[in-house]
Amino acid sequence: MAKKVFYFSNSRFPVAIVAGAIHTGRLPAGKDLGVGSFRDLPFLNMQDGGEGEIFIIGKDDRGNDIYALSIKGERGMPHRLVESFFRIYKIPRGSLLMVDSGVGDNLFLLAGRLLNRAGFLVSLGRFFTYTGIKKIYGELTRLTAGVRDDLGKSLD
Repeated sequence: MAKKVFYFSNSRFPVAIVAGAIHTGRLPAGKDLGVGSFRDLPFLNMQDGGEGEIFIIGKDDRGNDIYALSIKGERGMPHRLVESFFRIYKIPRGSLLMVDSGVGDNLFLLAGRLLNRAGFLVSLGRFFTYTGIKKIYGELTRLTAGVRDDLGKSLD
């Protein structure tokens, strides 16, 4: 049975979107991230972290729907928000998997996000953002590989 997988993060930069993109294969897992790779993601807005929005990332190779949710603040809020939604619409609990990226902002991501908002400093902002993503990319790749393995075991 296909599941709905929600990656979420407690960061100002949309780390959950990067994790979801790795999970679906939109970003390469375990490889060096090219500078243009994350800029090509249509839902990765560098000026605005999309806090509070649910992003549809796509489907993985097993047909699971992958979503990302970026919420800065209380860590328990995403669980309550999504569980309330499922309860209201009577969606079975077993069809949902919530994954906390566990990765917060680093100074490069915060600086990149700030500089991306200033029109004349966008290229410098992209450099900082790229550097910040590279610092957490290995951790996100390991996280998504573990989630994919767990989903594969639940289908066996």
